[in-house]
Amino acid sequence: MEPKKLGRYVIEAVLGRGAMGVVYLAHDPLIGRRVALKTLHVPADAEDADEFHHRFVREAQAVGKLSHPGIVTVHDAGVDEATGLSYIAMELIEGRSLKDLLTSGKGFTYSEVARIGAAIAAALEYAHSRGVIHRDVKPANILVTAEGAVKIMDFGVARLESSNLTTSGQFVGTPNYMSPEQVTGHPIDGRSDLFSLGVVLFELLTGVRPFVGQSLTEMSYKIVHEPAPIPSQVRSGVPPAFNPIVLKLLEKDPDRRYGRGDEAARALEALRRVLAGMANVGVQKLPAAAAEVPPPTPVPAVSSAPVSKAPSRWRAQIGALRRPIAVRWVALLLAVVIVSPGVLIGMLALWVDRGPWPGPAPDEPERRHRLVLTQRKAAEALAGGRPEEAQALLAEVWDQAPYSAAARALRVASLSELELRRSSAQRVRLADSLRAEGQELMRAGQYREAQARFTRVLEIAPDDAVARAYLQLARERQQRRAASAAAPAEAVAATPAPPVKVTGEARLELYFNSPLSVGEVDLELDGSALAKRPFDFRTKGLFGVKRKGTGIVEDSVKVPAGEHSLRVRLLGADGRLIREEALAARFAPDARHTVRIEMDNENAAPRFLLSGARPR
Repeated sequence: MEPKKLGRYVIEAVLGRGAMGVVYLAHDPLIGRRVALKTLHVPADAEDADEFHHRFVREAQAVGKLSHPGIVTVHDAGVDEATGLSYIAMELIEGRSLKDLLTSGKGFTYSEVARIGAAIAAALEYAHSRGVIHRDVKPANILVTAEGAVKIMDFGVARLESSNLTTSGQFVGTPNYMSPEQVTGHPIDGRSDLFSLGVVLFELLTGVRPFVGQSLTEMSYKIVHEPAPIPSQVRSGVPPAFNPIVLKLLEKDPDRRYGRGDEAARALEALRRVLAGMANVGVQKLPAAAAEVPPPTPVPAVSSAPVSKAPSRWRAQIGALRRPIAVRWVALLLAVVIVSPGVLIGMLALWVDRGPWPGPAPDEPERRHRLVLTQRKAAEALAGGRPEEAQALLAEVWDQAPYSAAARALRVASLSELELRRSSAQRVRLADSLRAEGQELMRAGQYREAQARFTRVLEIAPDDAVARAYLQLARERQQRRAASAAAPAEAVAATPAPPVKVTGEARLELYFNSPLSVGEVDLELDGSALAKRPFDFRTKGLFGVKRKGTGIVEDSVKVPAGEHSLRVRLLGADGRLIREEALAARFAPDARHTVRIEMDNENAAPRFLLSGARPR
């Protein structure tokens, strides 16, 4: 009698029955969705039945964490107290298993076989990356929806339902899809599932399984010891491109198989794209049940006469050498070899364009002359301290000659000057505001607060003489006030103010739009190494030959505020020094400074620029 309810799930119908349980169509009243409810029945008197139930629930809960389009989702798992049945609630899929499709004689094109294999391999890669091994990949556990999507089910549950021995010591099911390490009882990992995937692909391509036998012992021996047959030799018409992929999946040694599922998925997806346009190439209808490889038919003896010991293929080659040579065919072959290249060379010679070739447009010299004059005006404007005017002039040049190295260098220089001016103006405004606040505090007699304002001004602009004088005056008045409060009759001598020490840190950024493929940029601060930034923009070309490339080198480090000596060094691919220069640097606290390296091309001399500070 079928149960009406398992846990909170209401049974609606039976979807299928198996050796160890039943699959029901059930309704989840809590969420209001329909699920496939798979039960696992273990006799109460079976050895370790309680431990079996607990392991079943733990495995189902672990698999419930998987969420992938190619895996049937597990929603819930538990044990029904009323019936004692362990169950898992799975996603309800409208589709058929590969086993049903093969049994019904469904035919697949070879591109569909590659697509199904790639989808299975991608789903296995996802599960393996999260520590879950299926252990029972076979057509019965692979669903194909009406839209053609492929999903794997019974993850983790296969570890329990496909255990090699029952409590009575009998083998459960058939080991057709097991890996050698599963048959021998050795530890397994995700590569065991990839072996089973190879068996499934072999069956989809040929209609038979690679390892069959008259008994369980014979079948297990073939899985462990005998090499897999070649698919294209088992069934005519199978594209030979499948052979290396399937045979690599069916390697006995796991180290010789694909290491990860995504490797097999990429190989099968590449093959699918090749086969996708071959509409006429398809797998014929398979028989009602997957056939087995027939045993070889014994050849009866036809004669007792001695047979030549030389192999038949050698005798065929010797016979071919004794045949007469047809002179006309040799002449025709020589004519094709000699005449065809001559005809091709003659046709190419007729296609060669020997002119006359069109010259430049009539106004081209005038246009180029105008661009050169505009570029010169931009350079003069930049030298005269007018970067805005230089930018406006370069807009026309940049529009008509975007690859001009000189225009690019002028543009970078003008942008740097504008950036330096903006940052300098901000610093000046901040210093003026702090100075004014300090003066107001001096008038109010708040000498300690005034000292803080003037000290901040000197950190931003160390050369500000007004702020330095006010700072000295504020210190003297603060000292006189303190001395008057301690000893009114004692005259206090003014002491000179100690020099202002700039404290804090600044940010130094490196920017290099490098035309060099390989090199290194070294920065030293006051003789100590600050940063080393190697770079390599080469790319692999044909046959692994590295090609030149360009790119942007960027870095950022913290430096102490104050005056320092910054040394910039640019090295080439072989470690040779291209240029080295020491720059006088004054780093303001909490500001960003930029070291720019400008180089028009790989043979030009580099230029080192240190931009002004930008408050953060």
